[in-house]
Amino acid sequence: MRNTYKHVDINTVILSRTPSAFPGFRNSLGEMAVLSSLPTLSPGNGFVHALAAVAVVACTLLLRFIISYTRARLQFPGPPVKNFLVGNLDQTMTDDVHEKWIQWNREYGQVFQTWNGLFSRVVYIGDPRLVAEIATQNWPKSASQYDGFKPLDGDALFVQTNQERWKMQSKRLAPAFQPSVIQSQYPCLARHIGNYVRQLDRAAETNSVVCLSELNILLSLDFIGDIAFGTSFNAINQGRDCRIAQLLEMILPELMKCGLFPLRGKIPIFKKTRVMNSAITELRNMAKDAVKDARRKDLTDIGKTKPDKKIFEILALQREADGNYTFNSQELCDNYVAFLVAGGDPTAHTMSFLVWQVLRNPTIFEQLRAEIDASIPFDAEAATLEHVKLPYLNMVLKETLRFSSPGFGTFRICKKDTTVAGVTLPANTTLALWNPAVHRDPRLWEDPDKFDPERWRSGQPKLRGSYFPFSYGPRSCTGQGLAMLEMTLTLATLFRRYDITPEPGFELEYLPSFTLKPKNGFPIRVTRRKC
Repeated sequence: MRNTYKHVDINTVILSRTPSAFPGFRNSLGEMAVLSSLPTLSPGNGFVHALAAVAVVACTLLLRFIISYTRARLQFPGPPVKNFLVGNLDQTMTDDVHEKWIQWNREYGQVFQTWNGLFSRVVYIGDPRLVAEIATQNWPKSASQYDGFKPLDGDALFVQTNQERWKMQSKRLAPAFQPSVIQSQYPCLARHIGNYVRQLDRAAETNSVVCLSELNILLSLDFIGDIAFGTSFNAINQGRDCRIAQLLEMILPELMKCGLFPLRGKIPIFKKTRVMNSAITELRNMAKDAVKDARRKDLTDIGKTKPDKKIFEILALQREADGNYTFNSQELCDNYVAFLVAGGDPTAHTMSFLVWQVLRNPTIFEQLRAEIDASIPFDAEAATLEHVKLPYLNMVLKETLRFSSPGFGTFRICKKDTTVAGVTLPANTTLALWNPAVHRDPRLWEDPDKFDPERWRSGQPKLRGSYFPFSYGPRSCTGQGLAMLEMTLTLATLFRRYDITPEPGFELEYLPSFTLKPKNGFPIRVTRRKC
């Protein structure tokens, strides 16, 4: 693959997030320190000379910075900045930034950069060779970017930037996400799908409009809440009154902006940021109470025979050889909240996106309906694990995750000057392994803007690093098996049981929040199928 971007050698110019990393800056600071050590001069010629010397040093410092900044701006292509103080923030903080990522990749090449103000830049990596190499070698996550997520997730696995702590947490979390444990969550999921179906049955009986995107979120919250908090949130029954759903709506849109521009969260001058912080406190207090309840119950149930445990219990009650709990309360709280966020919205939005695309494509709909009808009995309230060995549904799911993946990707840090696949990445640079542009890159996919499940007939993409809806490498999503279980069973049940019609004139629009989501809901009517 021929590089479509230009690399400019900047010799010793190494850009980081602070001015002190620019060439000459430290020397200039040294000159300033010398000046500050000079004895106090009385007014007169000596004082004027001192001021002149300070001015010379300041001008030298500024000139060196401007040269370094200009060279860095030339190192990789990217969208023009409005001014050097704002950078590209006026473009990256907008509701159509997901479309801009795709556009910039096509216009500027598979490696391009944007600026978060004066000192902070992000280099977007869209070359699959670089994606595969960086993710497989497990370059560290960028602390400066993930700081924006820490108010919610703390030191959870998702935001962990310390490699040794990540390895330790990953090893300890692994038992809770083994395939056998994932499949053992089916009874819990089937119960919540049954409640989901009853809501749709009532809508069918009364010919009422249902917001499918909202109902999918409530289902995911009930399921994830049950297995990650140890109790159902009763979200489907509460609807818009569900407090957890309200809190996440306050948190997630603002949290993503704080991730893209961490300073926004550290200096909460915006009302939305302050509302987010208050909602985070309330949500984390719920998680802390759940931990206390689980461990209090553990002490009273010692010696009793228990049925298969939920993921929440496996983690909360896991002990070391010395009898102490494996995770302290803070670690559990961090990871429970992260599971709720990572397992709720992305799963729900993927299901909504899939239904929308299937209803718009009659050929895809007919093929999917035929496969599901042949596998699932008409009178089944919820599909079972035996029912959902559905290769075409799996293809449609993969295409949905390519075409409109809810999760955007991961931020990594380049610790030292490194050349990968002929591209030199400077030390201390934040890298965005971002999938929207990669998944819709015409260099990698034939007719990338067409929704076509048949491209998955052969199974896997042709190039490593060209498809990563659940991230890539050792830090790929721990709960992807759980997400696939929920999506497969729910969608199979939905298409087997109902005919679905969007409201007249409705067109689904996409909005980047913490994940990609439907901007305008998804109003539908359903009717029960007769056979």
